[in-house]
Amino acid sequence: MPRLKTYSVTTAVSQGPKAVTPIYKHELIMDQPPAAGGTDEGPTPVDAFLATIGSCLGTISRIVAKQQGITLEKMTFIVSGEIDVDVLLGRSDEGRAGFTNINIEADLESPELDAQGKLAFLEEVDRRCPVSETVLNGTALNLSIS
Repeated sequence: MPRLKTYSVTTAVSQGPKAVTPIYKHELIMDQPPAAGGTDEGPTPVDAFLATIGSCLGTISRIVAKQQGITLEKMTFIVSGEIDVDVLLGRSDEGRAGFTNINIEADLESPELDAQGKLAFLEEVDRRCPVSETVLNGTALNLSIS
């Protein structure tokens, strides 16, 4: 039987596009640049989403490396993707507002892993990363009004 842990956050948007999410002892602020009506007090949600993928892969990499006895001297994840801004801005109903694809370029420095070993390692990390696995398998979003 799976051992499930529930995560929950509450985001408040009171003025403009600035979104504030208290998480434990931290405060995550996402915003838009002034040209989009924001105050530029944090990254956009789209940029933060991509950063979340890279951060999760990095965190899970440390767990997997420790379990497998692998030394990771350095990790860098470049996460990129394209979205249709016309849909996002309501100028078009054609297409999707979400990413058409997401590309992850990983640079791992490890004395124990060759190129093939790095790829196998990353595939295991990706399998265990809740964020990338959620994107890959299209987890349903259930919207409701309180």
